[in-house]
Amino acid sequence: MNIDVALQNQFELSKTLNNKLNVAQTASQQLSSQLKKLKQENQDATLNSMANNCKKPISNNYKLNNYKTLKGHFDKVSSCAWYPDNKHIVSSSQDGYLLVWDAVRGLKNNLVELDDPYIMGCDVSYNGQLVATGGLDNTCIVYKLSTEINNSGENNSGLLSILRDHKEYISDLSFLHKSSTQLITSSGDKSCILWDTSKGGYIRHFYGHLGDVLSLGVNKNDENNSNPNLFVTSSSDRLAMLWDIRDPLASRKYLVNPKFDSSEIEFFPDGNCFSCGCDDGSIKFFDIRCDGELSNYGIDKVRRYINSNSLQSSTSSSSPSYYNLNSSSHNMNTSSSINFDYQDQKSSVRSLHSNMQASIDNPGVLSLDFTKSGRLMFSSYAESTSVFVWDIISGEIVGSLNGHNGVISKVRVSPDGLGVATASRDETIKIWSV
Repeated sequence: MNIDVALQNQFELSKTLNNKLNVAQTASQQLSSQLKKLKQENQDATLNSMANNCKKPISNNYKLNNYKTLKGHFDKVSSCAWYPDNKHIVSSSQDGYLLVWDAVRGLKNNLVELDDPYIMGCDVSYNGQLVATGGLDNTCIVYKLSTEINNSGENNSGLLSILRDHKEYISDLSFLHKSSTQLITSSGDKSCILWDTSKGGYIRHFYGHLGDVLSLGVNKNDENNSNPNLFVTSSSDRLAMLWDIRDPLASRKYLVNPKFDSSEIEFFPDGNCFSCGCDDGSIKFFDIRCDGELSNYGIDKVRRYINSNSLQSSTSSSSPSYYNLNSSSHNMNTSSSINFDYQDQKSSVRSLHSNMQASIDNPGVLSLDFTKSGRLMFSSYAESTSVFVWDIISGEIVGSLNGHNGVISKVRVSPDGLGVATASRDETIKIWSV
């Protein structure tokens, strides 16, 4: 009898709790709908709609020159990062080496042989003395890696810390702004960790994503009342989250795309905005202050830019043959030869255009970065060998960086804003500037 009463009481309690839970869920949904409605009412403009007020539009033939091509790796270059002196670069590759480059002279200055070649990210500390790496072995390793070899010919590099606590691969990492001891890692175990390299252990875990955390970006602006403790993450749960390193829970959540993973994220230079790229090739631009989306940079504009440039290439390359073909000074054999060359040239252009189109059919965003002013955004895509340059305000592509023979895995702008480094799967790093 007592058992029956206990079971009855338990049933009544569970029923009461379920009713309260349903009421709370309904109230939460209503509040969410009200907040969404208020946001939509306050979002009376976008960057694109305000672009006409911009007094200095950027020309559509914006170009950067390729000053150096750094050759030395023997496999795909997975990542790169600038040293704070704006002169040196560190790169990681699947050949199992970290290389330090003099980006001005194009020379290799130092190297470290990695225990695991499958490195997915690397970054340099604020003092330029440490380099952190993370990859498929679930471990973040920090090296002392100077930019020069001393006069005795000895290597000034060495292992500093091995940071282990992630249960899955490390997808991305970054030192905090103006920090040489603290760094953040993101992982496939759905979490991020704040580490202290001086102590060789973690400070805090960050949980909240329901899928693999694929990328992170730290706020590198400590001016204009922005918070240098902020960082953002993107995940396969299709969300972007805003975090404060002092709080283990996310401050805000943003639905980036209802169907595709959020694959890449980067903070805007002013510390108040961030961009997030998705596996469908779209890039969303969010403002923390209004807690909403300001602009969208779609893959359709990339395709139109490719089509436009392919058409221009076709016209410019075929014009001389066309005029030669109609010149009366050529005999039949010469005319036939030119006609054959012209048709062959047109076929080559069509083939190139087809390859370019096919390369953008898998349009996932691989890397993002901004110029120091924030006016331009550089983006690279899966299976595309070009970096596209966006005008943030107008939302149009104003140029591209062409020259790599492989997919570009990482785009990084130097701290002083004067150089751009592109690391590619063609085993090279290219340095670009005005």
